[in-house]
Amino acid sequence: LKLRAGKAPVQSRPTPCATMGNCFGTREREEGSVPLAAASRLEDVRTLLETRVLQYNDGRGSYTLAGRSFAKEELIFQEPALLLVYPSRDPPWRAALRADLKCVSADCAWQYCMAVHCLRPAQLPVPLPEGLKPLSEEARRTLLELCGESPTADEAPSELAVVTARHLIELAAGGGGRPFTPRGGADGLARALDSFASRLSRNAFEVTDLKARPPTSADAIFHRISFFNHCCAGGNTATWTWNGGDGLLSVKTTGTLALDDELTISYIGRPWSHLSRQARRRYLKQNYNFDCLCKSCSQRSVARGPGEHGSAEARGGGPTEVGSQLVNLLRRYVHEEAAGEGNYSGTTSDASPQSGATAADGGADGGAAAATSAAGSRAEAKATSLSSGSPHAKAPLTEEGRLERVLQRCAGEGLLQVSTELALHALREEEGHVGKTMIKLRRQCRSAAS
Repeated sequence: LKLRAGKAPVQSRPTPCATMGNCFGTREREEGSVPLAAASRLEDVRTLLETRVLQYNDGRGSYTLAGRSFAKEELIFQEPALLLVYPSRDPPWRAALRADLKCVSADCAWQYCMAVHCLRPAQLPVPLPEGLKPLSEEARRTLLELCGESPTADEAPSELAVVTARHLIELAAGGGGRPFTPRGGADGLARALDSFASRLSRNAFEVTDLKARPPTSADAIFHRISFFNHCCAGGNTATWTWNGGDGLLSVKTTGTLALDDELTISYIGRPWSHLSRQARRRYLKQNYNFDCLCKSCSQRSVARGPGEHGSAEARGGGPTEVGSQLVNLLRRYVHEEAAGEGNYSGTTSDASPQSGATAADGGADGGAAAATSAAGSRAEAKATSLSSGSPHAKAPLTEEGRLERVLQRCAGEGLLQVSTELALHALREEEGHVGKTMIKLRRQCRSAAS
Protein backbone atom coordinates (compact mmCIF):
# COMPACT_ATOMS: atom_id res chain seq x y z
CA LEU A 1 0.00 0.00 0.00
CA LYS A 2 1.36 3.39 -0.81
CA LEU A 3 0.30 6.88 -1.56
CA ARG A 4 0.90 8.07 -5.08
CA ALA A 5 3.97 10.28 -5.19
CA GLY A 6 3.52 13.87 -6.30
CA LYS A 7 3.64 13.45 -10.06
CA ALA A 8 1.62 16.12 -11.75
CA PRO A 9 1.13 17.37 -15.30
CA VAL A 10 3.78 19.54 -16.86
CA GLN A 11 1.47 22.57 -17.03
CA SER A 12 0.37 23.15 -13.48
CA ARG A 13 0.12 25.67 -10.69
CA PRO A 14 0.58 25.30 -6.92
CA THR A 15 -2.47 25.64 -4.72
CA PRO A 16 -2.83 26.83 -1.14
CA CYS A 17 -5.32 24.13 -0.20
CA ALA A 18 -3.97 21.65 2.33
CA THR A 19 -5.94 18.44 2.04
CA MET A 20 -4.23 15.09 1.88
CA GLY A 21 -2.76 15.25 -1.60
CA ASN A 22 -0.91 18.50 -0.89
CA CYS A 23 1.18 16.83 1.80
CA PHE A 24 1.76 19.93 3.87
CA GLY A 25 2.11 18.32 7.32
CA THR A 26 0.08 18.68 10.47
CA ARG A 27 -0.15 22.08 12.03
CA GLU A 28 -1.33 23.53 15.28
CA ARG A 29 -5.00 24.41 15.22
CA GLU A 30 -5.85 28.06 15.63
CA GLU A 31 -8.84 30.34 15.93
CA GLY A 32 -10.67 30.84 12.71
CA SER A 33 -11.18 27.18 11.83
CA VAL A 34 -14.61 26.28 10.50
CA PRO A 35 -16.28 22.88 9.98
CA LEU A 36 -16.00 21.61 6.42
CA ALA A 37 -19.33 21.80 4.65
CA ALA A 38 -18.89 18.31 3.22
CA ALA A 39 -19.02 16.80 6.68
CA SER A 40 -22.74 17.53 6.94
CA ARG A 41 -23.40 15.51 3.80
CA LEU A 42 -21.69 12.27 4.74
CA GLU A 43 -24.04 9.32 4.36
CA ASP A 44 -23.43 7.62 7.69
CA VAL A 45 -24.64 9.64 10.70
CA ARG A 46 -22.10 7.76 12.80
CA THR A 47 -19.43 9.48 10.77
CA LEU A 48 -20.22 12.77 12.47
CA LEU A 49 -19.64 11.11 15.84
CA GLU A 50 -16.37 9.38 14.84
CA THR A 51 -14.52 12.19 13.07
CA ARG A 52 -14.83 15.90 12.40
CA VAL A 53 -13.30 17.62 9.38
CA LEU A 54 -12.46 21.29 9.87
CA GLN A 55 -11.14 23.84 7.46
CA TYR A 56 -8.97 26.90 7.93
CA ASN A 57 -10.61 30.10 6.77
CA ASP A 58 -7.32 31.45 5.38
CA GLY A 59 -7.18 28.93 2.55
CA ARG A 60 -4.60 26.59 4.09
CA GLY A 61 -6.88 23.57 3.87
CA SER A 62 -8.44 20.98 6.13
CA TYR A 63 -7.67 18.64 8.99
CA THR A 64 -9.52 15.81 10.73
CA LEU A 65 -10.17 15.48 14.47
CA ALA A 66 -11.30 12.51 16.50
CA GLY A 67 -14.97 12.89 17.36
CA ARG A 68 -14.57 10.73 20.44
CA SER A 69 -11.87 8.80 22.29
CA PHE A 70 -10.38 5.72 20.60
CA ALA A 71 -8.47 2.72 21.89
CA LYS A 72 -5.22 1.56 20.34
CA GLU A 73 -5.70 -0.18 16.96
CA GLU A 74 -9.41 0.57 17.03
CA LEU A 75 -11.18 0.82 13.69
CA ILE A 76 -12.09 4.45 12.98
CA PHE A 77 -13.96 3.92 9.71
CA GLN A 78 -14.02 2.03 6.44
CA GLU A 79 -14.75 3.51 3.05
CA PRO A 80 -14.94 2.29 -0.54
CA ALA A 81 -12.97 3.92 -3.33
CA LEU A 82 -14.69 6.64 -5.30
CA LEU A 83 -12.78 5.37 -8.32
CA LEU A 84 -10.55 2.34 -8.84
CA VAL A 85 -8.56 1.73 -12.05
CA TYR A 86 -6.42 -1.38 -12.60
CA PRO A 87 -3.75 -0.63 -15.26
CA SER A 88 -3.25 -4.37 -15.84
CA ARG A 89 -6.94 -4.67 -16.75
CA ASP A 90 -7.04 -1.82 -19.26
CA PRO A 91 -9.48 -2.40 -22.14
CA PRO A 92 -7.94 -1.75 -25.58
CA TRP A 93 -8.96 1.92 -25.78
CA ARG A 94 -7.50 2.75 -22.37
CA ALA A 95 -4.33 0.77 -23.06
CA ALA A 96 -3.85 2.81 -26.25
CA LEU A 97 -4.54 6.04 -24.35
CA ARG A 98 -2.10 5.10 -21.59
CA ALA A 99 0.62 4.32 -24.13
CA ASP A 100 0.21 7.71 -25.83
CA LEU A 101 0.13 9.54 -22.49
CA LYS A 102 3.33 7.83 -21.35
CA CYS A 103 5.06 9.27 -24.39
CA VAL A 104 4.28 12.70 -22.94
CA SER A 105 4.85 11.88 -19.26
CA ALA A 106 5.32 8.37 -17.93
CA ASP A 107 4.82 9.67 -14.38
CA CYS A 108 1.48 11.37 -15.02
CA ALA A 109 -0.26 9.08 -17.53
CA TRP A 110 -2.24 7.32 -14.79
CA GLN A 111 -3.93 10.57 -13.73
CA TYR A 112 -5.65 11.07 -17.09
CA CYS A 113 -6.56 7.40 -17.43
CA MET A 114 -8.50 7.94 -14.22
CA ALA A 115 -9.76 11.40 -15.17
CA VAL A 116 -11.78 10.11 -18.15
CA HIS A 117 -13.98 8.20 -15.68
CA CYS A 118 -14.70 11.46 -13.83
CA LEU A 119 -16.30 13.19 -16.83
CA ARG A 120 -20.07 13.60 -17.09
CA PRO A 121 -21.94 11.38 -19.56
CA ALA A 122 -22.52 14.43 -21.79
CA GLN A 123 -18.74 14.81 -22.07
CA LEU A 124 -18.23 11.24 -23.25
CA PRO A 125 -18.77 9.56 -26.63
CA VAL A 126 -21.92 7.52 -27.26
CA PRO A 127 -21.96 4.57 -27.08
CA LEU A 128 -19.52 4.46 -24.19
CA PRO A 129 -16.32 2.51 -24.87
CA GLU A 130 -15.95 -0.85 -23.17
CA GLY A 131 -15.11 -0.49 -19.48
CA LEU A 132 -15.72 3.27 -19.34
CA LYS A 133 -18.19 3.81 -16.51
CA PRO A 134 -18.49 7.47 -15.48
CA LEU A 135 -18.82 8.47 -11.83
CA SER A 136 -22.24 9.17 -10.42
CA GLU A 137 -23.13 12.81 -9.82
CA GLU A 138 -22.81 12.29 -6.06
CA ALA A 139 -19.37 10.69 -6.39
CA ARG A 140 -18.27 13.49 -8.73
CA ARG A 141 -19.38 16.17 -6.26
CA THR A 142 -17.51 14.32 -3.54
CA LEU A 143 -14.36 14.17 -5.65
CA LEU A 144 -14.55 17.90 -6.37
CA GLU A 145 -14.46 18.59 -2.63
CA LEU A 146 -10.86 17.36 -2.57
CA CYS A 147 -7.90 19.64 -3.04
CA GLY A 148 -7.24 20.57 -6.64
CA GLU A 149 -7.48 23.29 -9.25
CA SER A 150 -9.85 24.15 -12.06
CA PRO A 151 -8.10 25.94 -14.94
CA THR A 152 -9.71 29.16 -16.15
CA ALA A 153 -11.11 29.61 -19.64
CA ASP A 154 -8.10 31.66 -20.76
CA GLU A 155 -5.56 29.04 -19.67
CA ALA A 156 -4.28 26.57 -22.22
CA PRO A 157 -4.90 22.93 -21.26
CA SER A 158 -1.95 20.64 -20.61
CA GLU A 159 -0.56 18.45 -23.36
CA LEU A 160 -1.71 15.37 -21.44
CA ALA A 161 -5.28 16.68 -21.38
CA VAL A 162 -5.17 17.49 -25.08
CA VAL A 163 -4.01 13.96 -25.91
CA THR A 164 -6.78 12.47 -23.77
CA ALA A 165 -9.49 14.68 -25.28
CA ARG A 166 -8.33 13.78 -28.79
CA HIS A 167 -8.56 10.07 -27.94
CA LEU A 168 -12.15 10.46 -26.74
CA ILE A 169 -13.18 12.33 -29.88
CA GLU A 170 -11.49 9.76 -32.09
CA LEU A 171 -13.19 6.94 -30.18
CA ALA A 172 -16.59 8.34 -31.15
CA ALA A 173 -15.59 8.73 -34.78
CA GLY A 174 -14.06 5.27 -35.03
CA GLY A 175 -16.77 3.48 -33.06
CA GLY A 176 -19.60 4.28 -35.41
CA GLY A 177 -21.42 6.28 -32.76
CA ARG A 178 -23.08 9.63 -33.14
CA PRO A 179 -20.84 12.65 -33.83
CA PHE A 180 -19.19 13.72 -30.59
CA THR A 181 -18.88 17.46 -30.01
CA PRO A 182 -18.13 18.09 -26.32
CA ARG A 183 -19.43 21.29 -24.73
CA GLY A 184 -16.74 23.92 -24.99
CA GLY A 185 -15.02 22.01 -27.77
CA ALA A 186 -11.87 19.95 -27.41
CA ASP A 187 -10.20 22.63 -25.25
CA GLY A 188 -13.16 22.70 -22.85
CA LEU A 189 -13.01 18.92 -22.53
CA ALA A 190 -9.25 19.09 -21.94
CA ARG A 191 -9.69 21.70 -19.17
CA ALA A 192 -12.24 19.47 -17.46
CA LEU A 193 -9.72 16.62 -17.59
CA ASP A 194 -7.03 18.87 -16.11
CA SER A 195 -9.35 19.80 -13.24
CA PHE A 196 -9.94 16.17 -12.31
CA ALA A 197 -6.31 15.19 -12.87
CA SER A 198 -5.27 17.95 -10.47
CA ARG A 199 -7.32 16.37 -7.68
CA LEU A 200 -6.18 12.88 -8.55
CA SER A 201 -2.51 13.86 -8.53
CA ARG A 202 -2.84 15.21 -4.98
CA ASN A 203 -5.10 12.60 -3.42
CA ALA A 204 -4.76 9.26 -5.22
CA PHE A 205 -3.40 6.09 -3.65
CA GLU A 206 -1.75 3.10 -5.25
CA VAL A 207 -3.28 0.00 -3.66
CA THR A 208 -2.67 -3.70 -4.25
CA ASP A 209 -5.25 -6.46 -4.29
CA LEU A 210 -3.32 -9.20 -2.50
CA LYS A 211 -6.17 -11.67 -2.93
CA ALA A 212 -5.88 -11.54 -6.71
CA ARG A 213 -3.58 -14.03 -8.40
CA PRO A 214 -1.14 -12.58 -9.12
CA PRO A 215 -1.51 -9.62 -6.76
CA THR A 216 -2.64 -6.64 -8.81
CA SER A 217 -2.07 -2.95 -8.16
CA ALA A 218 -4.62 -0.24 -8.87
CA ASP A 219 -4.89 3.54 -8.76
CA ALA A 220 -7.59 4.59 -6.30
CA ILE A 221 -9.15 7.77 -4.94
CA PHE A 222 -10.92 7.97 -1.56
CA HIS A 223 -12.83 10.74 0.19
CA ARG A 224 -12.59 10.76 3.97
CA ILE A 225 -8.95 9.79 4.31
CA SER A 226 -8.08 12.59 1.89
CA PHE A 227 -8.67 15.04 4.75
CA PHE A 228 -6.05 13.40 6.97
CA ASN A 229 -2.80 15.31 7.31
CA HIS A 230 0.72 13.86 7.22
CA CYS A 231 3.09 13.20 10.13
CA CYS A 232 6.62 11.72 10.01
CA ALA A 233 8.75 9.52 12.23
CA GLY A 234 6.02 7.29 13.59
CA GLY A 235 4.11 10.30 14.89
CA ASN A 236 1.04 9.50 12.80
CA THR A 237 -2.01 8.67 14.88
CA ALA A 238 -3.69 6.43 12.30
CA THR A 239 -2.80 3.91 9.63
CA TRP A 240 -4.72 2.32 6.77
CA THR A 241 -5.03 -0.93 4.84
CA TRP A 242 -6.80 -1.92 1.64
CA ASN A 243 -8.83 -5.10 1.21
CA GLY A 244 -9.29 -5.86 -2.47
CA GLY A 245 -11.79 -8.61 -1.70
CA ASP A 246 -14.42 -6.41 -0.08
CA GLY A 247 -13.24 -3.20 -1.77
CA LEU A 248 -12.83 -1.25 1.46
CA LEU A 249 -10.07 0.91 2.89
CA SER A 250 -9.87 0.53 6.68
CA VAL A 251 -8.44 3.22 8.94
CA LYS A 252 -7.27 2.29 12.45
CA THR A 253 -5.57 4.15 15.27
CA THR A 254 -1.92 3.55 16.09
CA GLY A 255 -2.43 4.39 19.77
CA THR A 256 -5.01 5.72 22.18
CA LEU A 257 -6.71 8.95 21.14
CA ALA A 258 -8.74 11.49 23.05
CA LEU A 259 -11.57 13.65 21.83
CA ASP A 260 -10.35 16.33 19.37
CA ASP A 261 -6.93 14.73 18.84
CA GLU A 262 -5.86 15.19 15.23
CA LEU A 263 -5.95 12.13 12.99
CA THR A 264 -2.82 11.86 10.84
CA ILE A 265 -1.21 9.26 8.62
CA SER A 266 2.23 9.01 7.04
CA TYR A 267 3.01 9.36 3.36
CA ILE A 268 6.14 7.31 3.59
CA GLY A 269 7.14 4.03 5.18
CA ARG A 270 10.40 2.81 6.68
CA PRO A 271 13.23 3.56 6.32
CA TRP A 272 12.30 6.97 4.90
CA SER A 273 9.89 7.93 7.69
CA HIS A 274 12.52 7.35 10.41
CA LEU A 275 15.50 9.11 8.88
CA SER A 276 16.80 12.32 10.41
CA ARG A 277 14.55 15.36 10.24
CA GLN A 278 16.57 16.96 7.48
CA ALA A 279 16.65 13.77 5.39
CA ARG A 280 12.89 13.27 5.74
CA ARG A 281 12.13 16.83 4.72
CA ARG A 282 14.45 16.63 1.74
CA TYR A 283 12.95 13.32 0.64
CA LEU A 284 9.41 14.69 0.92
CA LYS A 285 10.35 17.87 -0.89
CA GLN A 286 11.98 16.02 -3.75
CA ASN A 287 9.32 13.36 -4.19
CA TYR A 288 6.08 15.00 -2.99
CA ASN A 289 6.97 18.68 -3.46
CA PHE A 290 6.08 20.11 -0.05
CA ASP A 291 7.92 21.40 2.99
CA CYS A 292 6.84 19.19 5.86
CA LEU A 293 5.75 21.06 8.99
CA CYS A 294 4.44 18.09 10.94
CA LYS A 295 5.06 17.82 14.68
CA SER A 296 7.97 15.43 14.20
CA CYS A 297 9.68 17.86 11.83
CA SER A 298 8.83 20.99 13.82
CA GLN A 299 10.24 19.69 17.11
CA ARG A 300 13.95 19.24 17.61
CA SER A 301 13.47 15.94 19.42
CA VAL A 302 10.88 13.25 18.95
CA ALA A 303 9.51 11.18 21.79
CA ARG A 304 10.13 7.51 21.11
CA GLY A 305 8.31 4.51 22.40
CA PRO A 306 10.01 1.29 23.53
CA GLY A 307 11.91 -0.31 20.71
CA GLU A 308 11.79 2.73 18.41
CA HIS A 309 15.13 4.03 17.23
CA GLY A 310 13.97 7.54 16.44
CA SER A 311 15.87 9.84 14.15
CA ALA A 312 19.60 10.44 14.18
CA GLU A 313 18.93 14.10 14.86
CA ALA A 314 16.79 13.33 17.89
CA ARG A 315 19.59 11.20 19.35
CA GLY A 316 22.09 13.95 18.67
CA GLY A 317 24.57 11.57 17.08
CA GLY A 318 25.66 10.19 13.77
CA PRO A 319 24.46 7.05 12.01
CA THR A 320 24.02 3.88 13.99
CA GLU A 321 22.91 0.41 13.06
CA VAL A 322 19.20 0.88 12.52
CA GLY A 323 17.31 -1.54 10.33
CA SER A 324 19.17 -1.81 7.07
CA GLN A 325 22.34 -0.61 5.42
CA LEU A 326 20.30 1.83 3.34
CA VAL A 327 19.21 3.72 6.46
CA ASN A 328 22.80 4.14 7.58
CA LEU A 329 23.98 5.27 4.16
CA LEU A 330 21.25 7.91 3.94
CA ARG A 331 21.97 9.15 7.44
CA ARG A 332 25.67 9.44 6.69
CA TYR A 333 24.87 11.41 3.55
CA VAL A 334 22.59 13.83 5.39
CA HIS A 335 24.97 14.44 8.29
CA GLU A 336 27.95 14.94 6.01
CA GLU A 337 26.05 17.57 4.03
CA ALA A 338 24.50 19.14 7.13
CA ALA A 339 27.91 20.34 8.33
CA GLY A 340 28.03 22.89 5.54
CA GLU A 341 24.36 23.42 4.94
CA GLY A 342 22.83 24.84 8.10
CA ASN A 343 19.06 25.10 7.85
CA TYR A 344 17.00 23.07 5.44
CA SER A 345 16.92 24.84 2.11
CA GLY A 346 13.73 23.39 0.66
CA THR A 347 15.26 23.06 -2.81
CA THR A 348 13.30 20.87 -5.19
CA SER A 349 14.90 18.20 -7.30
CA ASP A 350 12.67 16.69 -9.97
CA ALA A 351 9.39 17.00 -8.09
CA SER A 352 6.41 18.19 -10.04
CA PRO A 353 4.85 21.58 -9.24
CA GLN A 354 1.22 20.59 -9.45
CA SER A 355 1.22 18.53 -6.27
CA GLY A 356 3.13 21.23 -4.45
CA ALA A 357 2.48 23.97 -1.95
CA THR A 358 4.22 26.74 -0.08
CA ALA A 359 6.26 26.45 3.06
CA ALA A 360 3.54 28.30 4.94
CA ASP A 361 1.18 25.38 4.63
CA GLY A 362 0.83 22.22 6.64
CA GLY A 363 0.45 18.37 5.29
CA ALA A 364 -1.48 15.35 4.29
CA ASP A 365 -1.51 11.58 4.01
CA GLY A 366 0.20 8.24 3.52
CA GLY A 367 -0.29 5.12 5.56
CA ALA A 368 1.81 2.03 5.79
CA ALA A 369 3.36 3.28 2.60
CA ALA A 370 6.54 2.42 0.78
CA ALA A 371 8.25 4.95 -1.46
CA THR A 372 7.36 4.79 -5.12
CA SER A 373 9.78 2.85 -7.23
CA ALA A 374 11.39 5.63 -9.22
CA ALA A 375 11.65 7.98 -6.26
CA GLY A 376 13.06 5.27 -4.02
CA SER A 377 15.64 4.28 -6.59
CA ARG A 378 16.80 7.87 -7.09
CA ALA A 379 17.13 8.53 -3.37
CA GLU A 380 18.92 5.24 -2.74
CA ALA A 381 21.34 5.84 -5.60
CA LYS A 382 22.13 9.35 -4.38
CA ALA A 383 22.64 8.27 -0.79
CA THR A 384 24.88 5.35 -1.69
CA SER A 385 27.14 7.27 -4.06
CA LEU A 386 27.58 10.31 -1.83
CA SER A 387 28.16 8.36 1.37
CA SER A 388 30.82 6.10 -0.07
CA GLY A 389 33.16 8.96 -0.97
CA SER A 390 35.20 6.75 -3.30
CA PRO A 391 35.58 7.50 -7.04
CA HIS A 392 35.73 3.75 -7.62
CA ALA A 393 32.56 3.00 -5.67
CA LYS A 394 30.35 0.41 -7.26
CA ALA A 395 27.41 1.90 -9.14
CA PRO A 396 24.18 1.54 -7.13
CA LEU A 397 21.67 -1.02 -8.32
CA THR A 398 18.32 0.50 -9.27
CA GLU A 399 14.95 -1.10 -8.72
CA GLU A 400 14.82 -1.91 -12.43
CA GLY A 401 18.17 -3.69 -12.12
CA ARG A 402 17.00 -5.68 -9.11
CA LEU A 403 13.78 -6.60 -10.90
CA GLU A 404 15.79 -7.82 -13.88
CA ARG A 405 17.92 -10.00 -11.59
CA VAL A 406 14.83 -11.47 -9.96
CA LEU A 407 13.25 -12.28 -13.32
CA GLN A 408 16.48 -13.84 -14.57
CA ARG A 409 16.69 -16.05 -11.49
CA CYS A 410 13.06 -17.05 -11.84
CA ALA A 411 13.67 -18.03 -15.47
CA GLY A 412 16.75 -20.01 -14.45
CA GLU A 413 14.83 -21.85 -11.73
CA GLY A 414 11.86 -22.56 -13.97
CA LEU A 415 9.45 -20.31 -12.05
CA LEU A 416 7.66 -19.41 -15.25
CA GLN A 417 4.42 -18.48 -13.47
CA VAL A 418 6.10 -15.43 -11.91
CA SER A 419 5.01 -12.34 -13.84
CA THR A 420 6.83 -9.03 -13.90
CA GLU A 421 4.10 -7.46 -11.76
CA LEU A 422 4.23 -10.22 -9.15
CA ALA A 423 8.03 -10.02 -9.01
CA LEU A 424 7.94 -6.24 -8.61
CA HIS A 425 5.37 -6.47 -5.83
CA ALA A 426 7.45 -9.04 -3.95
CA LEU A 427 10.61 -6.97 -4.46
CA ARG A 428 8.99 -3.89 -2.95
CA GLU A 429 7.62 -5.89 -0.04
CA GLU A 430 11.17 -7.07 0.72
CA GLU A 431 12.54 -3.53 0.38
CA GLY A 432 14.60 -4.32 -2.71
CA HIS A 433 16.39 -7.40 -1.28
CA VAL A 434 16.80 -9.79 -4.21
CA GLY A 435 17.55 -12.86 -2.10
CA LYS A 436 14.55 -12.39 0.18
CA THR A 437 12.38 -11.70 -2.86
CA MET A 438 13.38 -15.03 -4.42
CA ILE A 439 12.56 -16.86 -1.17
CA LYS A 440 9.11 -15.24 -1.12
CA LEU A 441 8.45 -16.08 -4.78
CA ARG A 442 9.55 -19.71 -4.35
CA ARG A 443 7.15 -20.07 -1.42
CA GLN A 444 4.31 -18.51 -3.37
CA CYS A 445 4.93 -20.82 -6.33
CA ARG A 446 5.05 -23.89 -4.07
CA SER A 447 1.86 -22.78 -2.34
CA ALA A 448 0.11 -22.23 -5.66
CA ALA A 449 1.23 -25.62 -6.94
CA SER A 450 -0.03 -27.43 -3.84
